[in-house]
Amino acid sequence: MKRSLFAALAIIATAQSAFAADASDAARGVNPADNLTKIELLPQLRAFGNSSMTSLTLKYDHAIKRVFGINAELPIIRYSGNGISDNGIGDLTLRGRAQHTWGRHTLIGAAEFILPTATEYTLGAQQYTFDPILGYVYSFGHNVFGALVAKQFISLHNTDPDIAQDINQGQYRVLLGYASNNGWWILADPQVWVNYETGRQEFLAEIELGTMLNKTTGAWIRAGHRLGGNWTRNDWTIMMGIRFMRF
Repeated sequence: MKRSLFAALAIIATAQSAFAADASDAARGVNPADNLTKIELLPQLRAFGNSSMTSLTLKYDHAIKRVFGINAELPIIRYSGNGISDNGIGDLTLRGRAQHTWGRHTLIGAAEFILPTATEYTLGAQQYTFDPILGYVYSFGHNVFGALVAKQFISLHNTDPDIAQDINQGQYRVLLGYASNNGWWILADPQVWVNYETGRQEFLAEIELGTMLNKTTGAWIRAGHRLGGNWTRNDWTIMMGIRFMRF
């Protein structure tokens, strides 16, 4: 697994070098306080034990007066493992948010709902969830920011309790990012996940490196690795992304 992470980081560095020459504007859409209208394509690979899941998520985010926003995410997923191979649509995520900025500080509140639209039981959570989110962003300067983000996943209705347990989980993140004036960025994202149903925790870290391809398009690659804990959600993940933004 360590070799996989090192290989992913090497890919990140290569991708950033290849795109840097084309970057023509400051990095946008990286800071959680950036409230922008955008479309994102997000291919991802997740591995856990002898199983893997690859997905391509389409995400649309619509900013409203740079204070409010709504977005939707829908993944197409392939699951392989334990003698099963399934392909189809995953769960639909809908989210609304509001934010307030004063000086160097930004406070963000959001409400998210996950709908069980997965076409196979291996591709979704089999339940409706309500996920409140609270974030705080501090700007250390023009290029450096930090953020604290807490998110709670709460089951509203379990459509198949024989297959899936009710969800009561928390995700707690500390983001530290640098967004350069000439269009590239790096972001560290250590996380703690807590399963309140079982009392288990997982610790993981992700790192992202990306660049602007032009004034409205950014591309990046992100790699993550499990660090420890008595709960295993994933061993490692690799995600790529491309973001199309509107001024």
